[in-house]
Amino acid sequence: MRLAAPSILFTGLAAEAGAATLDMLCPGAFATRSRRWSPSPRAAMCKPRASSDSDALGARPAPTGPSSRRTSSSASAKRRSGAAAGVSSSPLSTSYSGGGPSGSGAGTGTSAQRRGATSSSSTSSASSSRASLAAARASLPDPPVLYPFQELAAATNSFLAKRAGGGGAASAAAYWRCSLRGRDAALFQLPRRPGAAAVDAAALARIGRYHHTSLARLLGACPAGAHLYLAYELPPGGATLAACLRSPRNPSFTALRTWVSRVQVAADVAQGLEYVHHHAGAVHGRVSPSAVIVSDPGLRARLTHFGAAELAAPADAREACDSPYVVDPAPGSTEPSREADVYAFGVLLLELLSGEEPTRYRFDRGTKEFQRVSVLETAAAAAAGGGVRNWVDRRLGDSFPVAAAERLVEVALRCAAAEDRPDMTWVAGKLSKVYLESRAWEQKLQVPTEFSVSVAPR
Repeated sequence: MRLAAPSILFTGLAAEAGAATLDMLCPGAFATRSRRWSPSPRAAMCKPRASSDSDALGARPAPTGPSSRRTSSSASAKRRSGAAAGVSSSPLSTSYSGGGPSGSGAGTGTSAQRRGATSSSSTSSASSSRASLAAARASLPDPPVLYPFQELAAATNSFLAKRAGGGGAASAAAYWRCSLRGRDAALFQLPRRPGAAAVDAAALARIGRYHHTSLARLLGACPAGAHLYLAYELPPGGATLAACLRSPRNPSFTALRTWVSRVQVAADVAQGLEYVHHHAGAVHGRVSPSAVIVSDPGLRARLTHFGAAELAAPADAREACDSPYVVDPAPGSTEPSREADVYAFGVLLLELLSGEEPTRYRFDRGTKEFQRVSVLETAAAAAAGGGVRNWVDRRLGDSFPVAAAERLVEVALRCAAAEDRPDMTWVAGKLSKVYLESRAWEQKLQVPTEFSVSVAPR
């Protein structure tokens, strides 16, 4: 019995030494004689090691005792001293955001907040997408409609209102200025296709799908008897090109009094015809100054009668023979074509440059008779003799680039040639290039405004 006491004492000291060693590896864990472990409250708040040994040690419980408290306090003191020195004593001193009751609660709240933020952002993006789609749909123009005849009669005072435009009151180029369903409209009366019982709704919808800044939008149509009424959108302050070039009350006045404004109108009409030919896959068939609406400000041009070649009947043979914009009409063959549109644009361009009507009568003193003079003949003579400067409209006051005028006359004569007429894509490109050169020429001639002059007594 006397020899058992040292062995018991040695065993206790060994156990305490083992517990201290294990506590250095994982503070708060203590060994017992039965080799069972239990984590202390302080160890439960520490992050376990990434190795398998620390996980196994941290998963076993350990009892508490005086030696364990002394070892734990010494390890805690070492950790506090290491934290004060700015260096981590062990990987276990890193912060732990999960695993315990407080960490798991914080993680659950953060994830819930993230899910709420994600759902709110997705809801706001979906609502903004719906609002953008609704705004885009509202900005789209309404498709053409079929007006009842009574509505047109009420808008035009039973068609007794004065008609605007050119070519006479009975001409297809004349139109009524009216308001249809809150929109300013130009109402044209055209001959109806023979044998057509009603307006083709599919053709009307197809025409309404094409939009261009140089095309007046078709608002609707109305078949009535032998006539077809087409309503086009009329911009504020709009007038026909014929009215802008020549005023019956004052022949010396013109709304297009600058060179750049005339080139701008020509470029707009060329781009509109190019769109009709190559993007809409159609023809215009009624190109003339009376079918061009010029609006202010900007003096931009828009083509009317788009779709009339498909909905209305072509011009009769008598009207085609009298029109200077129709090329050699054959009897019984007045169907529009792209070549005919190019020819009509060439005549319109010459009329825009000279300011004169395409055909006029001049008194010959030698023969004492009136002779018919065509703008094609005078333009060809001026281009051949180098007199384009004197041929251009004198109301411009010689304020235009002569080289640009000569190029435009060549383009117009090529469009009005008997054969080998160019394509409208080529013509629109030439007009756009001349327009840019004319703008550059105009900017060079502007009076500088970046200086000031002061007058004071000496």
